[in-house]
Amino acid sequence: MAGIKDVAAKAGVSISTVSYVVSGKRKIGDQTRGRVRAAALELGYRPVIDATTPVGSTHVLAVSSPLRPYTDASNYAAFFLALASASKRHGYDILLLMHEAGDQELRRVADRHMADGVFLLDVLLSDSRADMAGAIDIPVVSIGYTNDTANVYTVDMDFAGMGREAMDKAHVLGHRHVMLYCPDRRAFLDGSNFLVRFLDAAMQRGEELGMTVMRKFASGRSADDVNLAVDEAFAVDPRITAIICEENAAQMGLLMNALSRRGLRVPQDVSVMAACANGSTARLADEMPMNPAAVCERAVDIMVEVLRGERRDVGYVELLPGEYCARGTMRARR
Repeated sequence: MAGIKDVAAKAGVSISTVSYVVSGKRKIGDQTRGRVRAAALELGYRPVIDATTPVGSTHVLAVSSPLRPYTDASNYAAFFLALASASKRHGYDILLLMHEAGDQELRRVADRHMADGVFLLDVLLSDSRADMAGAIDIPVVSIGYTNDTANVYTVDMDFAGMGREAMDKAHVLGHRHVMLYCPDRRAFLDGSNFLVRFLDAAMQRGEELGMTVMRKFASGRSADDVNLAVDEAFAVDPRITAIICEENAAQMGLLMNALSRRGLRVPQDVSVMAACANGSTARLADEMPMNPAAVCERAVDIMVEVLRGERRDVGYVELLPGEYCARGTMRARR
């Protein structure tokens, strides 16, 4: 079991400094105090962890992540695990809230003092949970860019920027007829933040570049559904030479099979790019993935800063840039 000497050595400070952090008898600078706390969290040294946790803390952070009919389990798991891991490093446990009436769950958690703060996942453009954040007395960090950010701290990927970059990439490679293959239409109609922002930006950028862009929604999750979607798309526009797919690895594989079934080779005949998945499509296609680890790490950092009283800039928005990963499935049109 780790002791005070171990914490001091790992933090690069003296034993007396660690002792002062615990006792509070002498003021220790925020940077040094942070190093000591980080070392204690890694080593599991409770005296420092308890001393540096705000008074009255529950040591719990709630995650509001409704299970909707179209929820992608792979994305859901990736973001939840990333949040849990980042929170654990700061000494917090996670309380998962899954009901679709998430605004009322936030009220219940705050009124009953069940958590120190709340993270929002699976955020909609018009999200009642963001409105509720202004009526409760614990901080709310939204991992998703809702239209009204006044009552929350926001961290997300720059999905609009990713949509524009995806179209720029296709255009530079000479593609002028592009299909955007999208998840369940219900997600779009509900206003799923990442889907709408990416699609709207991609469609607008395609129009600016003079491209013909078709938006095609999946009608189901089976191979037959994907085959039908591809057949319908090429029936409308047989000149399609690039497909940008906002789907997970399983659906990406079905898309590749559907193209092969039509005698189309990737990338010789059709270029393919994955977008807005959690990185699980690697080795299948070029992609602009989500980055759950980076987004959730940043969200937890902001939450901890708020709980420590280090920031009060509610309404703050931070968008992380996407990163294009080449896998060899996007090729210049000949």
